[in-house]
This record gives sequence, structure tokens and C-alpha cells, in this order.
Amino acid sequence: MSTTIGIDRTTDRAVFEQSLLTPAARRYAELQARVLAGAGVAAHSRFVRLAEPAIRGHVLEVGSGAPVVLVHGGGGFAAQWAGIMKPLSERFAVYAPDRPGCGLSDPFDYRSVEFRSHAVAFIRSTLDALDLPRVSLVGSSMGGYWSIAFALAHPERVDRLALVGAQAGFDRSVPLFFRLLATPIVNRLLYATVARPGPASTRRVYRSLVADVDRLPAGFLDLAHVGETVPGAIHSWLTMLERVMTLRGFRRELMLRNELARVAAPTLFIWGDRDAFASPSSGREACQTMPNARLEVMEGGSHLPFLDDPGRCAALMGDFLGATS
Repeated sequence: MSTTIGIDRTTDRAVFEQSLLTPAARRYAELQARVLAGAGVAAHSRFVRLAEPAIRGHVLEVGSGAPVVLVHGGGGFAAQWAGIMKPLSERFAVYAPDRPGCGLSDPFDYRSVEFRSHAVAFIRSTLDALDLPRVSLVGSSMGGYWSIAFALAHPERVDRLALVGAQAGFDRSVPLFFRLLATPIVNRLLYATVARPGPASTRRVYRSLVADVDRLPAGFLDLAHVGETVPGAIHSWLTMLERVMTLRGFRRELMLRNELARVAAPTLFIWGDRDAFASPSSGREACQTMPNARLEVMEGGSHLPFLDDPGRCAALMGDFLGATS
């Protein structure tokens, strides 16, 4: 299996050639290809011009059929989904964008942006660039926040929602480490000392996100670490955290729970019973509010259950996304 990197009609050659200029970006692209190949995913990797925000967006795509867009979480990246991309691509056309400041998409400063509007605009611009009028969305953590916000703003463009792990914007409580990373000055100090980017630091972070860090695919932690070294990545990550939470937790004005009753799309929650961000009871409460939602609890699952058991996650998603409305 191989991964190709290309351009589409919305990207000129000069922009494409500059996209992998830095050594870190080139190294990231190489490791991304290895992780995808290790999962048997023959994805096409390309850059598209987005209207809002006005950046270069990077997207992985594979498969054919009804379109499904995978939206990764806060400090994640498109290739994080590698383990479920192959089984999903046997039934669907799968698209996995790198959100702004992540993977190979352009960096972004979140400090002055209206966050929810930005989230909606990014998904809308990505769908427009890919000529996708209507899709199903799969969202993890912060990617779930973006997916729900888009479904509320543009219900006519969303068939179904599959939301994996605890969803940002459901509960104010957030683990202390992430609240410290959302605190200006303190976060820079942490990144200069105990959280200094490196293989050991990346491993520590993923211990809080997955059930067993030693079971992650070969090369995955290397890819996650190199992603932090891409110019602008850490600044994007920290300014996003500063924008969405404080030392007390997720910002009240960005909470989504009170609006869930307006989510029209059929929704599936896949929630690990060991999720460090929120227990499955948060998902059960959401299902009681939403008009057409159900919860699947993964025993032994973490905040990123699609990394703990990609086969089960892909099967749950595939059956749900392929069902007739």
C-alpha cells in the first residue's frame, strides 16, 4: 500500500511546492505515509485552498460511496484515524482533514477568533473545496464539538453524526493538565520544561488518551511527536486551548449541551468507560435530550476508543452510517 501526495484544482503548484518545504513537514509526510501503509490505507493526500479561514488545508481521502468526513480532536491529526479508514473506505468515500494548526494544514492563531463560528466555517469551507454538498460527520473530542456546531448551523448538509469519546462542550470539567495548558504564560513555561516536546512527553500525553499506549500502531507516537515540531503547531494548539477553556474548565459561553435538542441528524455516541474526560453518563444524558441518538459503551475504552479497538469502532460506525434514515 502507498500514500500519494497531490494537488487539486483549488491549489496552485507554487503553494503545493511550499507546503512541504520545512524538514519537519517533510518528515511528517514520510511518517504519515508509513502509518497509513501500516494500516493498509492507500490514501490520497492533498492540499486545498479554504475560503474561511483563508489557509491551505490538508486532507486524506480514500474509498468510494457516500461521503464520510472524519474530524479529529484537539491536538490530533488526520492520520490518527488510520485504523478505521480502511474498513470504512470499503463502504464509503472517506475524507480526513487536518484541522487548522494540525498535521500538514497551515498554522492558525485562535486568540482573536470567534471559536464556534470558526469551527463551522472550517467544515463548510472544507466540504465546499471537496465538492461535498452533504455528508456524514465523525467527530472525536474537539472534532465532535466542530461537527455538532456545524450540524446545528447547517442541518441540510449533515446526514448522520458519529461522535467518539467524551465530546468537548458537553461538560465544563477538564483534566487539570489541559486546564494548565490553557493558561497563558503557565502553558509556555510547561512547554519549556516538563512538557517540552519530545518522544517521552508525547508518550505521557497518550497515556491519558488511550487504554494501552504500548498497543498503538508502529510509528504512531513518532508521527505525533514530529507533528509538534512542524512550524506553528504548538502555537496553534496552545492558542486554541486558551480560547476554549480557563483554569476553571471549558468556557460557559461555548457549551453545547443546552442546544442538543436541536440536533436533527441521527447520532451515535461511542464512549469508552475509562474516558478520563467524562464518563459515559455524560453521553446518556445527551441521548435523553436529543431526538434521535443512542450510546454504545466500549468496555476498557479510553478517550480515543478508535485507537483502542479500531475494528469494533469501525464496525459500529459502518453499520450506523450505512443505515437508511
